[in-house]
Amino acid sequence: MTPDEQAWYEDRQRHGWVLPRKAVWPLRLPGIRWVRALIVNIRIHRQADAWASIGIGFQGPAPYDRWVVYAITRGWC
Repeated sequence: MTPDEQAWYEDRQRHGWVLPRKAVWPLRLPGIRWVRALIVNIRIHRQADAWASIGIGFQGPAPYDRWVVYAITRGWC
């Protein structure tokens, strides 16, 4: 297990986070999941910027959202 995966699992245990439902298998194929992760990452950054523009939220995407994007890049969800 890589250090990144270890940190991911530790965050899961520490915060009690649960992954969303798995995507259908074609969306979890290597090339497609990277495009999907890119699109999701852009969407969460836009959403975080929208909230920040009215003074609410973090200095970027929520940690849970970044945690899920990492799982998407690995094909776990």
